[in-house]
Amino acid sequence: MKDDEMEIWRRQWNSQPAVPIDLIRKVERQTVYMKFENAALILPGLIGVAAVVAAIRVPTAPWILLAIGIWCFNIIGGYLQIKNTKGAWMPVADTTAAYVELSIRQCRSKLNNMRLFFVMAPLLTTFVMVVVWQIIASNTVLRTTKDFLTMIGSFAYAGAVVGIVSWITAGKRKKVQAELTYLLNLQQQFQNEA
Repeated sequence: MKDDEMEIWRRQWNSQPAVPIDLIRKVERQTVYMKFENAALILPGLIGVAAVVAAIRVPTAPWILLAIGIWCFNIIGGYLQIKNTKGAWMPVADTTAAYVELSIRQCRSKLNNMRLFFVMAPLLTTFVMVVVWQIIASNTVLRTTKDFLTMIGSFAYAGAVVGIVSWITAGKRKKVQAELTYLLNLQQQFQNEA
């Protein structure tokens, strides 16, 4: 290697703007969270496997419908979640602008996944409740008023859990939206300076 070539590389390296370490850590932390979210897709898959096993053990129309429906929700939800995170894993360059752009993509990915949750969670919960109601009704398990009230209480509990998780997610959504607005303003400042 020639000394001239080394000097050119050194100048190119020094001309690169330094990326603030806080921004790098923030992006890395967001990337780890996204990996956990994608790894969490295993849990609905396990629930889907359990539904298939139940449908094989009790091959009635409601159980088969439950297994098929859960797998449809899993496939659609998993596909959309993975699609939302496409291109939001690594910066295209080691510049501050590239890290800000990546952080913007990650915020948009989070918001899209939250919107997906707000649509899928109530639909899935309603679907499961209706099918479970059909399973119970077809087996004549609801023989007494107490059985009926227990079932209604279970459905109310499931609805409350979805409601509470939705409320918590709505609070996080506001925080992510504020962060996205800040990052978009920061990006605009970079573009105006360039």
